[in-house]
Amino acid sequence: MNVARQVWALRRDVAGALVYWSGLGRAFERLKSPEGAIILMYHSVAADAEAKYVDPRNRISPALFEKQMAFLSRHRRVVALSDLVNWISEAATPPSGTVCITFDDGYLDNFTIAAPILEKYRLPATVFLATGYIERCETQWADLLHWMFQCRTRDELTLPEIGLPGTNLRTRRGRISARNTIHPRLLEAKYDARASLLQEIEEQLRPAGSPPRLTLSWDEVRALQRRYPFFEIGGHTRFHIDLRTHIGDTARSQISDCAEDLWRELGVRPGHFSFPYSRWCQETRGIVRDMGWQSAVGMGDAVRITGQSERYAMPRVEAPRNMTLLRFRTSGAYPGSLSMLRCA
Repeated sequence: MNVARQVWALRRDVAGALVYWSGLGRAFERLKSPEGAIILMYHSVAADAEAKYVDPRNRISPALFEKQMAFLSRHRRVVALSDLVNWISEAATPPSGTVCITFDDGYLDNFTIAAPILEKYRLPATVFLATGYIERCETQWADLLHWMFQCRTRDELTLPEIGLPGTNLRTRRGRISARNTIHPRLLEAKYDARASLLQEIEEQLRPAGSPPRLTLSWDEVRALQRRYPFFEIGGHTRFHIDLRTHIGDTARSQISDCAEDLWRELGVRPGHFSFPYSRWCQETRGIVRDMGWQSAVGMGDAVRITGQSERYAMPRVEAPRNMTLLRFRTSGAYPGSLSMLRCA
Protein backbone atom coordinates (compact mmCIF):
# COMPACT_ATOMS: atom_id res chain seq x y z
CA MET A 1 0.00 0.00 0.00
CA ASN A 2 1.49 3.38 -0.99
CA VAL A 3 1.77 6.32 1.40
CA ALA A 4 -1.29 8.15 0.04
CA ARG A 5 -3.49 5.09 0.47
CA GLN A 6 -2.10 4.50 3.97
CA VAL A 7 -2.94 8.07 4.97
CA TRP A 8 -6.45 7.77 3.51
CA ALA A 9 -7.04 4.44 5.27
CA LEU A 10 -5.85 5.93 8.58
CA ARG A 11 -8.14 8.92 8.08
CA ARG A 12 -11.11 6.60 7.53
CA ASP A 13 -10.24 4.56 10.63
CA VAL A 14 -9.94 7.65 12.82
CA ALA A 15 -13.21 8.98 11.42
CA GLY A 16 -14.89 5.63 12.03
CA ALA A 17 -13.78 5.56 15.66
CA LEU A 18 -14.99 9.15 16.09
CA VAL A 19 -18.40 8.33 14.58
CA TYR A 20 -18.77 5.29 16.82
CA TRP A 21 -17.78 6.83 20.16
CA SER A 22 -19.44 10.22 19.57
CA GLY A 23 -22.87 8.70 19.02
CA LEU A 24 -23.07 9.99 15.44
CA GLY A 25 -23.32 6.40 14.24
CA ARG A 26 -26.42 5.70 16.33
CA ALA A 27 -27.97 8.97 15.20
CA PHE A 28 -27.27 8.04 11.59
CA GLU A 29 -28.96 4.65 12.03
CA ARG A 30 -32.08 6.22 13.60
CA LEU A 31 -32.29 8.79 10.82
CA LYS A 32 -31.50 6.65 7.78
CA SER A 33 -32.63 3.15 8.93
CA PRO A 34 -29.95 1.48 6.77
CA GLU A 35 -30.32 -2.15 5.72
CA GLY A 36 -27.97 -4.79 4.36
CA ALA A 37 -25.35 -7.26 5.52
CA ILE A 38 -21.59 -6.98 5.92
CA ILE A 39 -19.26 -9.81 4.88
CA LEU A 40 -16.12 -9.95 7.03
CA MET A 41 -12.88 -11.30 5.58
CA TYR A 42 -10.26 -13.11 7.69
CA HIS A 43 -7.18 -15.10 6.74
CA SER A 44 -4.97 -16.52 9.50
CA VAL A 45 -5.65 -16.77 13.24
CA ALA A 46 -2.16 -18.12 13.96
CA ALA A 47 -0.93 -18.48 17.54
CA ASP A 48 1.65 -15.98 18.75
CA ALA A 49 4.44 -18.56 18.45
CA GLU A 50 3.84 -18.71 14.68
CA ALA A 51 3.25 -15.01 14.13
CA LYS A 52 6.69 -14.37 12.65
CA TYR A 53 5.91 -16.78 9.82
CA VAL A 54 2.68 -15.07 8.74
CA ASP A 55 2.47 -11.77 6.89
CA PRO A 56 0.99 -9.39 9.52
CA ARG A 57 -1.58 -8.21 6.98
CA ASN A 58 -2.99 -11.75 6.90
CA ARG A 59 -3.12 -12.46 10.65
CA ILE A 60 -5.31 -11.61 13.60
CA SER A 61 -4.37 -12.94 17.04
CA PRO A 62 -6.49 -15.72 18.58
CA ALA A 63 -7.27 -13.54 21.61
CA LEU A 64 -8.59 -10.68 19.48
CA PHE A 65 -10.46 -13.10 17.22
CA GLU A 66 -12.29 -14.54 20.23
CA LYS A 67 -13.18 -11.07 21.48
CA GLN A 68 -14.61 -10.25 18.07
CA MET A 69 -16.63 -13.46 17.90
CA ALA A 70 -17.98 -12.89 21.42
CA PHE A 71 -19.11 -9.40 20.38
CA LEU A 72 -20.70 -10.61 17.15
CA SER A 73 -22.57 -13.39 18.94
CA ARG A 74 -24.08 -10.91 21.43
CA HIS A 75 -24.67 -7.83 19.31
CA ARG A 76 -24.96 -8.87 15.66
CA ARG A 77 -26.92 -11.39 13.61
CA VAL A 78 -24.34 -13.77 12.12
CA VAL A 79 -25.65 -15.87 9.22
CA ALA A 80 -24.19 -18.43 6.84
CA LEU A 81 -23.11 -17.14 3.44
CA SER A 82 -25.64 -19.52 1.84
CA ASP A 83 -28.44 -17.79 3.76
CA LEU A 84 -27.27 -14.39 2.56
CA VAL A 85 -27.13 -15.61 -1.05
CA ASN A 86 -30.68 -16.96 -0.70
CA TRP A 87 -31.81 -13.51 0.41
CA ILE A 88 -30.23 -11.94 -2.66
CA SER A 89 -31.73 -14.58 -4.95
CA GLU A 90 -35.17 -13.60 -3.63
CA ALA A 91 -34.39 -9.85 -3.93
CA ALA A 92 -34.73 -9.59 -0.15
CA THR A 93 -32.52 -7.35 1.98
CA PRO A 94 -31.32 -8.47 5.42
CA PRO A 95 -31.51 -5.98 8.29
CA SER A 96 -28.48 -3.95 9.36
CA GLY A 97 -26.32 -5.78 11.86
CA THR A 98 -26.38 -8.93 9.70
CA VAL A 99 -22.85 -10.32 9.30
CA CYS A 100 -21.17 -13.18 7.41
CA ILE A 101 -17.76 -14.52 8.50
CA THR A 102 -15.35 -15.73 5.80
CA PHE A 103 -11.75 -16.96 5.64
CA ASP A 104 -9.47 -17.02 2.60
CA ASP A 105 -6.74 -19.46 1.53
CA GLY A 106 -7.09 -22.44 3.89
CA TYR A 107 -4.84 -21.84 6.88
CA LEU A 108 -4.42 -24.74 9.29
CA ASP A 109 -5.31 -22.43 12.19
CA ASN A 110 -8.80 -21.97 10.72
CA PHE A 111 -9.34 -25.59 11.83
CA THR A 112 -7.26 -25.73 15.02
CA ILE A 113 -8.00 -22.27 16.46
CA ALA A 114 -10.84 -20.46 14.67
CA ALA A 115 -13.28 -23.37 14.39
CA PRO A 116 -13.41 -24.20 18.14
CA ILE A 117 -13.99 -20.50 18.92
CA LEU A 118 -16.76 -20.28 16.33
CA GLU A 119 -18.32 -23.45 17.74
CA LYS A 120 -18.18 -21.98 21.24
CA TYR A 121 -20.28 -19.02 20.10
CA ARG A 122 -22.34 -21.06 17.60
CA LEU A 123 -21.36 -18.92 14.63
CA PRO A 124 -21.35 -20.13 10.99
CA ALA A 125 -18.50 -19.30 8.61
CA THR A 126 -17.15 -20.03 5.13
CA VAL A 127 -13.56 -20.95 4.25
CA PHE A 128 -12.40 -20.49 0.66
CA LEU A 129 -9.69 -22.98 -0.33
CA ALA A 130 -6.90 -22.51 -2.86
CA THR A 131 -7.05 -26.20 -3.66
CA GLY A 132 -3.59 -26.62 -5.20
CA TYR A 133 -2.03 -25.27 -2.01
CA ILE A 134 -4.18 -27.66 0.05
CA GLU A 135 -3.03 -30.59 -2.09
CA ARG A 136 0.63 -29.70 -1.45
CA CYS A 137 0.15 -28.31 2.08
CA GLU A 138 2.04 -25.35 0.70
CA THR A 139 2.55 -22.04 2.48
CA GLN A 140 1.09 -18.96 0.80
CA TRP A 141 3.63 -16.87 -1.08
CA ALA A 142 3.03 -13.72 0.97
CA ASP A 143 3.91 -15.62 4.15
CA LEU A 144 7.01 -17.16 2.57
CA LEU A 145 8.21 -13.72 1.50
CA HIS A 146 7.59 -12.36 4.99
CA TRP A 147 9.55 -15.27 6.54
CA MET A 148 12.47 -14.77 4.15
CA PHE A 149 12.72 -11.09 5.08
CA GLN A 150 12.28 -11.70 8.81
CA CYS A 151 14.71 -14.62 9.10
CA ARG A 152 17.25 -13.65 6.44
CA THR A 153 20.95 -14.20 7.10
CA ARG A 154 22.01 -11.97 4.21
CA ASP A 155 20.98 -8.38 3.53
CA GLU A 156 21.77 -7.93 -0.15
CA LEU A 157 19.02 -8.63 -2.67
CA THR A 158 19.38 -8.12 -6.41
CA LEU A 159 16.58 -8.94 -8.85
CA PRO A 160 17.24 -6.98 -12.06
CA GLU A 161 14.69 -9.05 -14.00
CA ILE A 162 11.90 -7.34 -12.05
CA GLY A 163 13.53 -3.93 -11.78
CA LEU A 164 15.13 -4.32 -8.36
CA PRO A 165 18.82 -3.32 -8.36
CA GLY A 166 21.14 -4.23 -5.52
CA THR A 167 19.21 -3.39 -2.36
CA ASN A 168 20.41 -3.31 1.24
CA LEU A 169 17.75 -4.80 3.50
CA ARG A 170 19.47 -3.59 6.67
CA THR A 171 17.68 -0.27 6.24
CA ARG A 172 13.94 0.18 6.61
CA ARG A 173 13.87 2.14 3.37
CA GLY A 174 15.58 -0.72 1.56
CA ARG A 175 13.13 -3.29 2.89
CA ILE A 176 10.11 -1.18 1.96
CA SER A 177 11.47 -0.53 -1.53
CA ALA A 178 12.17 -4.23 -2.07
CA ARG A 179 8.75 -5.33 -0.85
CA ASN A 180 6.96 -2.72 -2.94
CA THR A 181 8.74 -4.04 -6.02
CA ILE A 182 8.44 -7.77 -5.29
CA HIS A 183 4.91 -7.96 -3.90
CA PRO A 184 2.95 -6.91 -7.03
CA ARG A 185 5.12 -9.17 -9.20
CA LEU A 186 4.30 -12.18 -7.06
CA LEU A 187 0.64 -11.24 -6.81
CA GLU A 188 0.21 -11.04 -10.59
CA ALA A 189 2.46 -14.00 -11.50
CA LYS A 190 1.37 -17.47 -12.53
CA TYR A 191 2.27 -20.27 -10.15
CA ASP A 192 5.52 -21.43 -11.82
CA ALA A 193 6.89 -17.91 -12.26
CA ARG A 194 5.98 -17.12 -8.66
CA ALA A 195 7.74 -20.24 -7.38
CA SER A 196 10.85 -19.41 -9.43
CA LEU A 197 11.07 -15.87 -8.08
CA LEU A 198 10.58 -17.05 -4.49
CA GLN A 199 13.33 -19.61 -4.94
CA GLU A 200 15.72 -16.95 -6.20
CA ILE A 201 14.93 -14.69 -3.23
CA GLU A 202 15.47 -17.56 -0.79
CA GLU A 203 18.81 -18.44 -2.37
CA GLN A 204 20.01 -14.86 -1.96
CA LEU A 205 18.68 -14.19 1.54
CA ARG A 206 19.27 -17.67 2.97
CA PRO A 207 16.69 -17.42 5.78
CA ALA A 208 17.47 -19.36 8.94
CA GLY A 209 15.43 -22.46 9.78
CA SER A 210 12.19 -23.29 8.03
CA PRO A 211 8.59 -22.23 8.62
CA PRO A 212 6.07 -24.61 10.17
CA ARG A 213 3.24 -25.98 8.06
CA LEU A 214 0.60 -23.27 7.91
CA THR A 215 -1.81 -24.79 5.37
CA LEU A 216 -4.55 -27.37 5.76
CA SER A 217 -4.25 -30.82 4.20
CA TRP A 218 -7.21 -32.52 2.53
CA ASP A 219 -7.51 -34.89 5.50
CA GLU A 220 -7.77 -31.90 7.81
CA VAL A 221 -10.37 -30.25 5.58
CA ARG A 222 -12.42 -33.45 5.78
CA ALA A 223 -12.01 -33.44 9.56
CA LEU A 224 -13.18 -29.82 9.57
CA GLN A 225 -16.29 -30.86 7.64
CA ARG A 226 -17.08 -33.68 10.08
CA ARG A 227 -16.39 -31.87 13.34
CA TYR A 228 -17.63 -28.40 12.46
CA PRO A 229 -20.55 -28.71 10.00
CA PHE A 230 -21.34 -25.00 10.39
CA PHE A 231 -18.19 -24.31 8.31
CA GLU A 232 -19.07 -24.05 4.60
CA ILE A 233 -16.31 -24.89 2.11
CA GLY A 234 -15.81 -22.65 -0.92
CA GLY A 235 -13.32 -22.25 -3.76
CA HIS A 236 -10.45 -19.79 -4.21
CA THR A 237 -8.93 -21.01 -7.54
CA ARG A 238 -6.36 -23.77 -7.67
CA PHE A 239 -3.14 -21.78 -7.29
CA HIS A 240 -4.33 -18.42 -5.93
CA ILE A 241 -3.99 -16.75 -9.32
CA ASP A 242 -5.06 -13.14 -9.92
CA LEU A 243 -8.16 -13.39 -12.12
CA ARG A 244 -8.00 -9.80 -13.24
CA THR A 245 -4.53 -10.20 -14.75
CA HIS A 246 -4.99 -13.76 -16.03
CA ILE A 247 -8.11 -14.32 -18.10
CA GLY A 248 -9.15 -16.73 -20.87
CA ASP A 249 -7.98 -20.33 -20.63
CA THR A 250 -5.83 -19.70 -17.56
CA ALA A 251 -8.75 -18.33 -15.57
CA ARG A 252 -11.10 -21.02 -16.84
CA SER A 253 -8.75 -23.83 -15.78
CA GLN A 254 -8.07 -22.25 -12.38
CA ILE A 255 -11.80 -22.03 -11.66
CA SER A 256 -12.79 -25.41 -13.10
CA ASP A 257 -9.84 -27.29 -11.56
CA CYS A 258 -10.73 -25.82 -8.18
CA ALA A 259 -14.31 -27.09 -8.57
CA GLU A 260 -13.08 -30.53 -9.61
CA ASP A 261 -10.73 -30.71 -6.61
CA LEU A 262 -13.53 -29.85 -4.19
CA TRP A 263 -15.79 -32.50 -5.71
CA ARG A 264 -13.13 -35.20 -5.82
CA GLU A 265 -11.81 -34.64 -2.30
CA LEU A 266 -14.92 -33.50 -0.43
CA GLY A 267 -17.94 -34.29 -2.55
CA VAL A 268 -18.70 -30.55 -2.62
CA ARG A 269 -20.39 -29.09 -5.72
CA PRO A 270 -19.41 -25.57 -6.84
CA GLY A 271 -20.92 -23.33 -4.19
CA HIS A 272 -19.33 -20.09 -3.11
CA PHE A 273 -16.22 -18.65 -4.77
CA SER A 274 -13.71 -16.05 -3.65
CA PHE A 275 -11.69 -14.10 -6.22
CA PRO A 276 -8.03 -14.08 -5.08
CA TYR A 277 -6.99 -10.65 -3.82
CA SER A 278 -10.65 -9.66 -4.45
CA ARG A 279 -9.66 -8.94 -8.07
CA TRP A 280 -11.91 -9.86 -10.99
CA CYS A 281 -13.08 -8.63 -14.36
CA GLN A 282 -16.30 -9.06 -16.31
CA GLU A 283 -14.90 -12.07 -18.15
CA THR A 284 -13.78 -13.99 -15.07
CA ARG A 285 -16.96 -13.16 -13.19
CA GLY A 286 -18.88 -14.58 -16.13
CA ILE A 287 -16.78 -17.77 -16.07
CA VAL A 288 -17.59 -18.30 -12.38
CA ARG A 289 -21.30 -17.78 -13.04
CA ASP A 290 -21.40 -19.99 -16.14
CA MET A 291 -19.61 -22.85 -14.37
CA GLY A 292 -22.45 -23.08 -11.88
CA TRP A 293 -21.02 -21.47 -8.76
CA GLN A 294 -23.77 -20.01 -6.56
CA SER A 295 -21.98 -16.77 -5.66
CA ALA A 296 -18.64 -14.99 -5.58
CA VAL A 297 -17.00 -12.44 -3.31
CA GLY A 298 -14.65 -9.81 -4.67
CA MET A 299 -13.85 -6.14 -4.93
CA GLY A 300 -16.85 -3.82 -5.12
CA ASP A 301 -18.12 -0.39 -4.15
CA ALA A 302 -21.31 -0.88 -2.11
CA VAL A 303 -20.07 -2.92 0.86
CA ARG A 304 -23.57 -3.42 2.28
CA ILE A 305 -25.14 -6.52 0.72
CA THR A 306 -28.80 -5.98 -0.20
CA GLY A 307 -31.45 -7.62 -2.33
CA GLN A 308 -30.12 -5.62 -5.27
CA SER A 309 -26.49 -6.73 -4.86
CA GLU A 310 -24.75 -8.66 -7.62
CA ARG A 311 -24.21 -12.09 -6.05
CA TYR A 312 -21.17 -12.82 -8.24
CA ALA A 313 -19.32 -9.72 -7.05
CA MET A 314 -20.17 -9.31 -3.37
CA PRO A 315 -17.64 -7.00 -1.66
CA ARG A 316 -16.19 -7.80 1.75
CA VAL A 317 -14.84 -5.79 4.67
CA GLU A 318 -11.41 -6.76 5.95
CA ALA A 319 -11.68 -7.70 9.62
CA PRO A 320 -10.18 -4.77 11.57
CA ARG A 321 -7.43 -5.18 14.15
CA ASN A 322 -9.31 -3.49 16.98
CA MET A 323 -12.71 -3.80 18.60
CA THR A 324 -13.90 -0.23 18.01
CA LEU A 325 -13.59 -0.56 14.25
CA LEU A 326 -15.25 -3.99 14.32
CA ARG A 327 -18.21 -2.52 16.19
CA PHE A 328 -18.42 0.34 13.73
CA ARG A 329 -17.93 -1.63 10.51
CA THR A 330 -20.57 -4.20 11.41
CA SER A 331 -23.11 -1.57 12.48
CA GLY A 332 -25.73 0.07 10.30
CA ALA A 333 -23.70 3.28 10.38
CA TYR A 334 -20.98 1.85 8.13
CA PRO A 335 -20.08 3.08 5.60
CA GLY A 336 -22.85 5.67 5.09
CA SER A 337 -22.07 7.83 8.11
CA LEU A 338 -18.50 8.41 6.87
CA SER A 339 -19.95 10.58 4.11
CA MET A 340 -20.88 13.09 6.80
CA LEU A 341 -17.15 13.55 7.42
CA ARG A 342 -16.27 13.27 3.71
CA CYS A 343 -14.36 10.06 4.38
CA ALA A 344 -16.54 7.64 2.40
